[in-house]
Amino acid sequence: MSEHPTPIRVLLADDHAIWRGGVRSLLEDTEFEVAGEAASGREAVQQSKELQPDLVLLDIRMVGGDGLDALATIKAECPQTAVIMLTTYDNPTYMARAVAGGAAGYLLKGVDHDEFLGCLRAVARGEMLLSREELTRALRGLDADDASAAELIQPLSQRETEVLQLLATGLSNREMAPLLFISESTVKSHIEHIIRKLGVSDRVQAAVWAARHGLTGTD
Repeated sequence: MSEHPTPIRVLLADDHAIWRGGVRSLLEDTEFEVAGEAASGREAVQQSKELQPDLVLLDIRMVGGDGLDALATIKAECPQTAVIMLTTYDNPTYMARAVAGGAAGYLLKGVDHDEFLGCLRAVARGEMLLSREELTRALRGLDADDASAAELIQPLSQRETEVLQLLATGLSNREMAPLLFISESTVKSHIEHIIRKLGVSDRVQAAVWAARHGLTGTD
């Protein structure tokens, strides 16, 4: 990571130009320099490869490419680039997927000016942002020494795999039920079985496990 007085080069990735302009203005007269902008996940990946920024501020839901999918590619192609997910979605499953993908932090867009800059500076120093309990639990779930990350205690059934895939996309039990043509209570029961079979403590860590094993879609 660049050190002061060398500017810390930042890529802004969001499909709203007004938001990008606001962040650009906010970073003026600071140690941060906007190296580029991207309006989609695909553009974020391409710009990251070309610009090799120190830091990427990456939205989750964008037209033309999901931010969480872009995160995984950016970290694979540009491992020295830190990524902060900056979003309106206060969703613990998204947080878990962000951690699984290698994000240094997960911030809501409602943070105030001072907190925002403080978080960017912390990540620029190589720190991981641990601002929420769910994120802390997700990080524990990514511990390389955690046996649950390597092997299943019991194999999942086809239905449990389907539930886990939907869980990893951030859906609630109520939202999953009609998609699977089962009741909400049955979804809850499946998730309890999944948690036991994965050897994890809660649905957040189950989502982390799913993200690490590529079960983040319904295809």
